[in-house]
Amino acid sequence: MSVQSEDQPRSLGPGRVLVFYLLILVWIVGLLVRLVDLQVFQSDYYRKLAQGQGEGHTYLRSKRGEILDRNLRELAVSVETGSIGAQAGRIQNFEKTARALGPFLRLDGEKIREKLTSNTGFTYLARKIPPHQVPMIRDLKLPGIQVDWEVRRAYPKRELAAHVLGFVGLENEGLGGIEYLYDGVIRGEMTRVNLMVDGRRHVYGREWSGSNPRGNILVLNLDESIQYSVEQVLGETVSQYEATSGSAIVMNVNSGEVLAMASYPTFNPNKHSDYDQGDYRNRAILDIYEPGSTFKIVTLAAVLEDGLSQPGELVDCRVGTVRLGGKVYREAKRSFQTLSFNQILAKSSNVGTIKLGLRLGDERLYSYILRFGFGRKSGIELPGEQVGLLAPPERWSKISIGALSIGQEIGVTPVQMIQAMAALGNGGYLVKPRLVRRVLSENGEVIEESRIDRQKILSSSTAQAMKNALGQVVEQGTGRRAQLTGYSAGGKTGTAQKFVGGSYSKSRFVASFVGIAPLSNPVLAALVVIDEPQGSHYGGVVAAPAFRRIMERALINLKVPVDRPILPQKGILAEAWDEQTDINEVSAFVSDEPLPQNSLEQTVLNLIKHRSPTGEGGRTVKVKTGVFPLPDLSGLSLRQVLRKTGGLSLRLKVSGSGRVVAQRPAPGTPVFAGAVCQVYLTSVEASNHETQQLALASKSEGVLAVSR
Repeated sequence: MSVQSEDQPRSLGPGRVLVFYLLILVWIVGLLVRLVDLQVFQSDYYRKLAQGQGEGHTYLRSKRGEILDRNLRELAVSVETGSIGAQAGRIQNFEKTARALGPFLRLDGEKIREKLTSNTGFTYLARKIPPHQVPMIRDLKLPGIQVDWEVRRAYPKRELAAHVLGFVGLENEGLGGIEYLYDGVIRGEMTRVNLMVDGRRHVYGREWSGSNPRGNILVLNLDESIQYSVEQVLGETVSQYEATSGSAIVMNVNSGEVLAMASYPTFNPNKHSDYDQGDYRNRAILDIYEPGSTFKIVTLAAVLEDGLSQPGELVDCRVGTVRLGGKVYREAKRSFQTLSFNQILAKSSNVGTIKLGLRLGDERLYSYILRFGFGRKSGIELPGEQVGLLAPPERWSKISIGALSIGQEIGVTPVQMIQAMAALGNGGYLVKPRLVRRVLSENGEVIEESRIDRQKILSSSTAQAMKNALGQVVEQGTGRRAQLTGYSAGGKTGTAQKFVGGSYSKSRFVASFVGIAPLSNPVLAALVVIDEPQGSHYGGVVAAPAFRRIMERALINLKVPVDRPILPQKGILAEAWDEQTDINEVSAFVSDEPLPQNSLEQTVLNLIKHRSPTGEGGRTVKVKTGVFPLPDLSGLSLRQVLRKTGGLSLRLKVSGSGRVVAQRPAPGTPVFAGAVCQVYLTSVEASNHETQQLALASKSEGVLAVSR
């Protein structure tokens, strides 16, 4: 019997070998099954996962469309700017990065470091940076810092028409005014941009489909030059009378085109975050006030329309002759005796207006108030317009008809008030105020055109009778300070006590004036509302002169022909013109007293034949009085104006700098030697939009849509 040595190797045996091979086979089969599962059944999932790690996307917003005035001058534009972002996880040296970015962010290094470390993901360090800084920061090649181009909204005329335009946010979304209401029209489209990135998330390629079209262009009815003068006059008036606020509007009485709309205080939409929210308030559509005597135009027009009075009717306007609910009505300043219908409006008689208003009764007066557009929105293209305050007749007290007749117990907005006045100037049509003129594509093609929308509310004869009465207000009534040079005008003053703490205040007033011109064929209506003026508070003193300045400049700007002779007037340096004098030369006594500033805007012959009170001849000069047409100075620089008028013996009054945008009197007006000519200059330049101009030149001015 042999014994196996312990050093000799053992045999595995066939069973163990089989188990070993089976295990290997199972492993191989499992591996193949897993590979088939990954490659066939889960291939889409892992393909998307891989793409997600090597791809990304962002969105590119197209440029916001411009907003232009009626003459295609830029009011709001989009400009390229930059943004600085940081990916904290990729920043290699926080100290170095903070020091390098300090000059661009205008922050010390510690504050920048706090921003960099406050978020491990992506965060913006600065938005809307100046475009010239973008390549400078990129050249620093700072790891983790991303500098991209983006678009910023800019308002090149700063405060001009700020309350109409509104402003936009960081993401270029409209937040106020036209920018908000027409955001969907002018903001453009968002385009998806696919990004290719490497393992370190560095972008090495971009691709997108489409042309990324710009937003549409919005053309407004505003006139930049008229808007500028309205804002200037309004600001000066509010400051002069230390008022809390004010608003003013200029509107075409026939088409409803709003040529200017201003509020004060104002703001710069380029830096809107620097202002109080109250400064954003567009008072022309948001402020509700009791109109006072300006509302008498509604009462008196209703009386005429219903045949309850005639322009020549005489009315007893003595105090005590009208009493409602135990209340005796009186005049604001003095008592009157018997007045004609026109004199009631001219002298703003409360007693006379209430007496006539009582003839209408509650229901008819209420219906006419609605007919004139009060108690509802005008429909102007601005967000947040107020409807005002107007109670139905069933809620009126015994004295409400008297109060409403003279503009109390009702709240109106400035845009409603000018809409009512325009109806008297255009033959009796309530016309919808319009700010938007047309919408253009980026190529200048007309996409949408605004339409005139008006409704007949008065007969032409009533409108004409009211125009005559309004003319007397300006010629010999409470609105004498609204008289224009070279143009006839009509209007109505308003001095309303504010309702404070349950009663009418004796120290807080709203002064206003609303009117139309030229009265012979009205083109424009204008309204001025001054809230809580100090010193004088009467509409005829505070608001009427502002109306005069605004209306004269607007008519001159539009080149509306004068409709009344421009003759020398009485003043410190002039006697009344002797119409019987028919000479070409006269001797004139020259006074040492200077001509007052408010008379310089009138075209007068300041030097006429005059003798001193002692009978002795004073210093005399020879003045030629031959009439000649005033040249057109528009577009000229001051040097060119002086050269063109040097031999005409004109006296120039210059306002502003740059080039002439308006002059008073209008070009072609017959004037005498020695006449005063006021020229308005501005440095504002028109923009070049040739494609839009071609489009506009080939389109009509609008389609008349009459609603009844």
